[in-house]
Amino acid sequence: MQRRWFKGDTHMHTVNSDGVLHQYELIEYCKKVGLDWIMITDHNYNTVKESYSSDGLTVIQGQELTGENGHVNVWGAKIPFEPPYDLSNLEAYTKITEAAKKNGATVSVNHPFCSNCPFKMDLDAFDMDCVEVWNTIQHSDNTKCMRWWTEKLLEGKRLPAVGGSDFHRDYGPANILAVPTTITHAKSNAPEDILSAVREGRSVITNSPNSSMIYLDIEGAELGDSISIGAGLTGKCTATKLHRGFILRIYNNDKIIYEHKASTYEKSHTAHFGIKEKGFVRAEIDYALNSVTKKLLGFAETNFLTSMGAPAPETADELFWAFTNPVWIV
Repeated sequence: MQRRWFKGDTHMHTVNSDGVLHQYELIEYCKKVGLDWIMITDHNYNTVKESYSSDGLTVIQGQELTGENGHVNVWGAKIPFEPPYDLSNLEAYTKITEAAKKNGATVSVNHPFCSNCPFKMDLDAFDMDCVEVWNTIQHSDNTKCMRWWTEKLLEGKRLPAVGGSDFHRDYGPANILAVPTTITHAKSNAPEDILSAVREGRSVITNSPNSSMIYLDIEGAELGDSISIGAGLTGKCTATKLHRGFILRIYNNDKIIYEHKASTYEKSHTAHFGIKEKGFVRAEIDYALNSVTKKLLGFAETNFLTSMGAPAPETADELFWAFTNPVWIV
């Protein structure tokens, strides 16, 4: 079956935890912004009793395990325990997630380097299917997660990345829903196909539902696929909606093998490149912050994205706008 691209959000909340919208209101909002699938993940509460379709929008069962030591999303199957949960240490989290995975659940660690609520346990010791590299509107904490994730890829760990808006409410004119959007290359938007594609790393994470897209192909191998290295192995990447100053970078492991900076708005840009090393190839769109933007971001991070008494994150000089999961070169 040929795959298609489906837009979704992996992380959102309703009035059943600390959101402001009822389930039906959230679903209608998601349809309005053009999503194909969503995962409702209320804190320690199973809002969606069973995954279903609402006029073509796939609503996937989910829950966010929420404790002082970290936040973990569980999608696609019910946690076979009732809250309150024991979340006192890594073993306690693992007991819950392993039981859920036996029921068919997919597990993702959320915002592991958040200044406000990080994952305080050993990330390398926790069995996850994927990691939330991009959480909510773009900010400096996400760059820490991007660095950690790429380090894991360089170590050979096939750990898929996702993004989630962590939607609770909009703030004034700022629309938070599906910022970012996880666009998944799946056989259909049925729950099992979406979750399978997420676990296989067949996703692009971008700023919003109608934002830039990146299409990466290595001689027929797509995101999540493996292809053998050989003399003359080449790839093709098309990035859309590049604003002035946006930089398309293509990596073969930790090496930039192609870079293009848009001098004006570009509807699309296509790159052709050679591949010399085993490991992986991935693509990313980045943008630099000018002094005014960096100052405003620093103010927002200090005042809105850190808990009482926590140190403010060091504001990044550059942020990412979109990125792909890898194609593996073996």
